[in-house]
Amino acid sequence: MPQENGSGGPRGGRGREGGAPGQGPRRDGPGGFGGRDGGRGRGDGPGRGRGRDRAEGPVGPGQRVIAELSTLEKALGKSDLGAEKQPLEAIVRSLRSMRVKSLEELDLNVRGRLITTLLRVQRQTRPPLPEGSTWPLAPAAPSAAGEAGSAVGATGVVAVSTLTPPGTPGNVPGETDVGISEGSPAVTKEIAETAPLADREAASGVATGEDVSTGAPVEAPAADPAKEKIVAYVDVMYLVGRAWRAAGDPERATAAFSLSGREPQAEREEPAARPAGERREGERREGRERGERREGRERGERREGREGERGERRERGERRERAPEGERREGRERGERERRQPLPELTGDWKEQAKQLEGMGRTRDAARMHERNKSFAEAARLFEAGGDVRSALRAALEGKENDIARRLMATVPPEQLAQVLEKAGAYELLMELYIGKGDFENVARLYERARQFDQAALAYERAGKLSLARKAYERTRDFAAANRIRDLEVKALVERGDRLGAATLLVNAGRRQEAVDVLGTLPPPKAFHFLQRLKLEEEAKTLAQKELARAEAENKPAGRARWLELLGESATAAALYEEIGRKEKALGLYEQIGHLPKAAALAEELQLRDRAIDLYTKLGDNAGVQRAQTLPATPPPKKPADAAAAAEEAEEIGSEDQKGSEGGSSAPAANERESQ
Repeated sequence: MPQENGSGGPRGGRGREGGAPGQGPRRDGPGGFGGRDGGRGRGDGPGRGRGRDRAEGPVGPGQRVIAELSTLEKALGKSDLGAEKQPLEAIVRSLRSMRVKSLEELDLNVRGRLITTLLRVQRQTRPPLPEGSTWPLAPAAPSAAGEAGSAVGATGVVAVSTLTPPGTPGNVPGETDVGISEGSPAVTKEIAETAPLADREAASGVATGEDVSTGAPVEAPAADPAKEKIVAYVDVMYLVGRAWRAAGDPERATAAFSLSGREPQAEREEPAARPAGERREGERREGRERGERREGRERGERREGREGERGERRERGERRERAPEGERREGRERGERERRQPLPELTGDWKEQAKQLEGMGRTRDAARMHERNKSFAEAARLFEAGGDVRSALRAALEGKENDIARRLMATVPPEQLAQVLEKAGAYELLMELYIGKGDFENVARLYERARQFDQAALAYERAGKLSLARKAYERTRDFAAANRIRDLEVKALVERGDRLGAATLLVNAGRRQEAVDVLGTLPPPKAFHFLQRLKLEEEAKTLAQKELARAEAENKPAGRARWLELLGESATAAALYEEIGRKEKALGLYEQIGHLPKAAALAEELQLRDRAIDLYTKLGDNAGVQRAQTLPATPPPKKPADAAAAAEEAEEIGSEDQKGSEGGSSAPAANERESQ
């Protein structure tokens, strides 16, 4: 069977123009190995190779339009106006062969891609005009019939096709000046003996612009890039107009023609597109006949003229034993039965055409016709009969045929079912699916999408998402239910040990005293810091004064100094720290309140060399700086304070460590007050 790249059939020889297998355009290449003309081996002609055409069926004009649209989009992405012309010409040819009266007659996929791509091409910015040119450009004068091309005809170079290749009558290898026109240079014996090499050298001479008669190079006129771009733009816009006209959209065609600046010309009549199966069969038969004639004419000459150059052929391995004739005939008949037949001519309206397709066994084609005409129940039935269950489910969902859809849902894999239902917008069935699975969080999201926040709150509560349930109740202005859910949240946070989160919820609801009560069970320094984080300054100050009075009553000077520091009485706290022997704490407070002489003296006393030098330098005390420089670089080990101060210090350190370990909270910030 033929392949897309043209190779196929039993392995043949290499063709005259082709080297490797599979070279040439897609689907119109030769069978076997060779160039476009096919090899001279037994793989000649299209239709006897390996390929996917038999399984895929014939290629119609609509598929060719889609293929050329892909090529056009690639050229459009590169802004290459010159490369856009070839796919546009192919699109125009295919559309004209389809003979559509309007865009609605095209297939849905072809119509959508055609409109999108042509509009993108039509919206391209026009290149700037060359100097001295005006818009619209004057059309180029048509060349007279029979004139030679400008590049070759101007130089007077002998065409390569006039050279008679070796191996033909009248041209014997070894003779010079055979087959060369008068006035051309003498051809050496070596060049004349190798026809393909001579052809290539002659072609290269034409391409490079060498004058064969004189041997001197001829300079080609320099092309103007700006003119080439504007000419290519005009051609592209004109082809877009022709494409719109061939697709049955005169309004867009008129707009494209006006952009090109050229008057639309009448189109010549194009033959209607034949069924691809008939066309391929005719071409296949014609190719076989042509290949047999060429093989009979050239095989002997090729063997005589090229046997010495090719060398000995490799030994062929043993052939496999062929199957009996009966089995081969049975395989051919089965392949013919499996070959997809072209779509026959249908008559009547779409309902009658769908019945005809169903009678021929083409249930999926009939289902698509019903689907295009909004007959979704019949489309689902026909899709299911054709074995396309997902398309049947899609049609049933689009037509709101829930009974059919429920039956078909059992055949779809569970991991794909939710995606299919959501894509089709079947939220009722999707909710039934989530409820059956016990996935109430997704049920709540569906209710939120429908803006049914009361039902969403109930679903979130059932799923254990208390925060989301409370917010849903607040959106419905049901504050009683919101407070009930908030109490449940506070209880859950306290049980988890997140008292800061529980207090945050209460503060956001305006329940400040309850928040203080929740934090009251924590150690006093930790509760004081949490109250400050919640912006409860008055409550924090009250707690600090209460703890200060208790420290005085219990005669704990370290505790008194700590609470004085928290209340902002830094000078009193520093003096008390110095009195109880905690001079490092006093040093920090003196430096904080700006009492630098006292801080420098304490730093010198504690033998903190760098800190003392820094403080004396700020004071401008040179004598103090000199004394500080004599201090040891490493401070001495700390001396333990009295037992009471050490115990209080250890207690404070332990409280701060506990604060750091339990300070995390999942609750919202305290300044984010909830709506009431």
